[in-house]
Amino acid sequence: MQPPSTMEQVSSMDEHEILLPSDTHDTDSSDEALPRRHLGLISTIFLITNRMIGTAIFSTPSAIAASVGSAGAALALWVVGLGLSYCGLSIWIELGSLMPRSGGEKVYLEAAYPKPPMLITTVFAVHIIFLGFTGIGSVVVAENILLALHGSASDWVKRALAIAVLAVIATIHIRSRTLGVRIMNVLASVKILILFLIIFSGLRALRGDLTQIPDPARSFRNPFSGSSSDVSHYTNALFKILATYQGWSNAAYVLDEVQNPRRVLRIAGILGVGTVGCLYTLTNISYFIVATPEEISKTGVTVVALLIGKVFGETMLWLTATLAALSSFGNLMTASFSMSRVVREFAKEGLVPYAPFFAATTPSGSPSGAFLLLFLSPIVMILFVPFGEVYNFLLDVGQYAVAIINILVVIGLFIIRRRTPHQRTFRAWTPVVYLFLATQVFLLVTPFVPAVLDEQKALPSWLYSAMAILVLSAAAIYWFVSWVLMPKHGRFVWKARKSILSDGSSMVSWDKVKIN
Repeated sequence: MQPPSTMEQVSSMDEHEILLPSDTHDTDSSDEALPRRHLGLISTIFLITNRMIGTAIFSTPSAIAASVGSAGAALALWVVGLGLSYCGLSIWIELGSLMPRSGGEKVYLEAAYPKPPMLITTVFAVHIIFLGFTGIGSVVVAENILLALHGSASDWVKRALAIAVLAVIATIHIRSRTLGVRIMNVLASVKILILFLIIFSGLRALRGDLTQIPDPARSFRNPFSGSSSDVSHYTNALFKILATYQGWSNAAYVLDEVQNPRRVLRIAGILGVGTVGCLYTLTNISYFIVATPEEISKTGVTVVALLIGKVFGETMLWLTATLAALSSFGNLMTASFSMSRVVREFAKEGLVPYAPFFAATTPSGSPSGAFLLLFLSPIVMILFVPFGEVYNFLLDVGQYAVAIINILVVIGLFIIRRRTPHQRTFRAWTPVVYLFLATQVFLLVTPFVPAVLDEQKALPSWLYSAMAILVLSAAAIYWFVSWVLMPKHGRFVWKARKSILSDGSSMVSWDKVKIN
């Protein structure tokens, strides 16, 4: 990353100003004619559902069942996850209505914490680039492709296949933004299709005439029997459930490309999250109809294909594995579409090395170099973390970092409310905000509660929280060295210099200016 500028230089720029509406009326109608606003209500709903439905719902139920030990406890946590998603959504809608521009948390954090200059931006940039693990779902795509082909492979072949999936996704987005959006919309339908297939499998098993499922209601006779008594197990399960729901904020990252963003953000968020929540609840009920918690916990990341194959046989196992791979592929496309825009914003502010390369766009408007930076950390982790544990481990690392960022955003909301008490188009209910904040604090604290170590895992359970804290702390140290130590001992300041990119957008570069 390139060091930022002096406090005087940043204060002269409008980067941290809150973009509030000029009056109480919606002022976005004039923006609708801009060519870049190509995402309507339906596309925005798909942008949310496609991000939410994907890798996790087809892979994490086995780990969740293994953690909590019972169908009742697992289903209760899924309902809690939906409620918390709506709590978070209301906060993001308020902030998105105040600042209807692309960037999501980056915009909100910069507005709430403008001083010390660029500290919060640096921390958030490290969070997205090194802890976002946007491409880690390629592991699930690779596993389901092999299952569909009835093939087995070594871990290194699986790693190569997962990385190839990321290369294909980047190529599609870079070559044509319009094609990428169309593929995402089509694959969103595939995701819903496979969820309905799971739900139908549960209904089919309820008839009780399948020899392989002689007692389909067994998991619900004593739904909480066998539940874990270890609070850390529930925390780990809730991390995975929240990661499964992650995506309810996806539209906030691309509001510059959304028509009438304030209105569409509200409607698309409510409809998208509600639809996904209903489908998730019915899907998990179907899981426990078809198999017991013990059976589900042993299926790994191919849980969907194996369970539907149990109901309908080997032919459906092949088809379901293919659909699961396509669904996870669509999830990766949606996540990389939105997060590549955030990475490009970091490059436009000169926060990464070779910033012009990472800020560049194709003629269609898609960031090109941003995908390389976005997929860097998941590729490194896929190569060096034990392949059997890499997905769930990185899911926990990323979600722990998200909890830290969420706490900063909620505190920032109160700061922004105090600064602009009368200027807002939507206001989240304050008790809901406090509930969301308390939950995020709980998620941060409980991983350090002593727990019994799982000897079957190669990685200790506390490692994911320690890794997230260390990386974000390193970001703060990097900022301190770049902003305080280097200018002080080198007797210079960083001066901002703006330039114009080929697409007409502006970019900041930083020059050393010696102090006489």
